[in-house]
Amino acid sequence: MGTPEGTVPEAIDLFAELGLDGIEIICADDYACALQPGAAAENLRGIRDHAADSGLIIAGLVPYTKDMNHPEAAAREKAVAELKTAVDMAVALDCPALRVFGGHEVPPAEHGIALGWLVESLRELGEYAARAGIQLNIENHMDTMATTAEMTMAIVRAVDLPNVAVLYDQANLAFMNSEVHEMAIALQGPRIQHVHVKDFYWRGTERVAAVLGQGIIPWREIVGALSGLGYEGFYSLEYERRWFPDQLPPAATGMKQSLDFLRAAQR
Repeated sequence: MGTPEGTVPEAIDLFAELGLDGIEIICADDYACALQPGAAAENLRGIRDHAADSGLIIAGLVPYTKDMNHPEAAAREKAVAELKTAVDMAVALDCPALRVFGGHEVPPAEHGIALGWLVESLRELGEYAARAGIQLNIENHMDTMATTAEMTMAIVRAVDLPNVAVLYDQANLAFMNSEVHEMAIALQGPRIQHVHVKDFYWRGTERVAAVLGQGIIPWREIVGALSGLGYEGFYSLEYERRWFPDQLPPAATGMKQSLDFLRAAQR
């Protein structure tokens, strides 16, 4: 996300130089700094070994599949198959977790049936992932059925598998005018298994991406609240230069500033 000018090996080298502990890798066929869906095992082993030799954990794999609640059964089956392939990739990478979307956002009148399809798909995927030892984390994310912390937890509870939990993203919740961090953490609490960390501010009605600590998200308070719950998982700098290259400095500068801010917040 933070290094659209590079490749995954180049991102690994940069992140090791910056002093990060790990890397979260995008899985997509439309982005240079990503792994191709269904990448060859040999290529995945090369990435795994490069990260390990650089002292980095591969903390998560991030596919973009969303059709798990599509009205057509064939589309749902294809989505689940794609995500099973991503689970297999995670295994080959020695990566413990997969980010998953909460399907597509739907009109209120279609919510009940779409939620049923989503839960059915995620349960099948979750059972497959459990056999492989992989965690699935549903992200608080716009344009999905997980646009609030409350709805994200409703999906998690309905799937009802121990390896299906929450990827907490307070910046996304703030952008969607959903729960404030106190409520989001209270609702999702011990089911939070991964945290995306980014910042932004408003310029009128425009959302402007910011280096961590230079926006409106109260990360010191959030980190303190999560620590109080005993959270010991990853804090992943979702440095959105992929989407906002004109708003954020290159990763060598902006991610380093964000890392310094986050580590200070953890002390």
